[in-house]
Amino acid sequence: MAIWPSALLHIDDIARDTVAVHFRKPDDFRFQPGQTISLTLPSEAPDAPVLRHTFSLVSAPHENALCIATRVRASPYKQALTRLRPGAELKFSGPYGKLTPPADTSRPLVLIAGGIGITPCVSLLRDATHQGSDRPIRLLYSNRSPAQAAFLEELRALAQRNPHLRLLVTLTGPADGAWDGLRGRIDAAMLRQALQGLDAPQCYVTGAPAMVEEIRARLAEAGVPDDAVLDESFHGY
Repeated sequence: MAIWPSALLHIDDIARDTVAVHFRKPDDFRFQPGQTISLTLPSEAPDAPVLRHTFSLVSAPHENALCIATRVRASPYKQALTRLRPGAELKFSGPYGKLTPPADTSRPLVLIAGGIGITPCVSLLRDATHQGSDRPIRLLYSNRSPAQAAFLEELRALAQRNPHLRLLVTLTGPADGAWDGLRGRIDAAMLRQALQGLDAPQCYVTGAPAMVEEIRARLAEAGVPDDAVLDESFHGY
């Protein structure tokens, strides 16, 4: 797999303890929405260990720059990442990953994301909206609170622009009187709501490993075949 040179453009705070990292897109780099890269940071000392981490791309293929998003944690990688300044030299390999749009452009797509697992979904939805796709898409997105829900306002805007996209958002944290959407962990009733009226949908599940395992089991109970479900576990969150 090729190693691609890049450079940091800027880092933005996008939700509580969450940043979006924007970096240069090499001219000949090609990828599909929903894919991942392995991003290597510059070494802070000659004998320092290599800092490398795999991320889903938030960017869509038509965009001029690349972007990943991550929760900020106390790991050496995340701390080194947040110390970078614009112009810092980066390199990455890829693209990797199987969470790409179904080859059948008419097949419905159900995206089920927990927390920062939303990142490949944003790439897929940006691309579908940009392409003017008429594929039916449902997004079921779970977070503890609105403040932790990365890209929530953009997702709402995409749902306004894309008549084939339906957005379902649930919060698992303490009640907030300003929230009038769904509440609680993703359950069988929410999955039935997301699947309702769709013929043989392809389901993508992204989030913490325990959440992914639970949702796969609930989809099986709902009659979704195992080969119609792809997942990507986000470890360490």
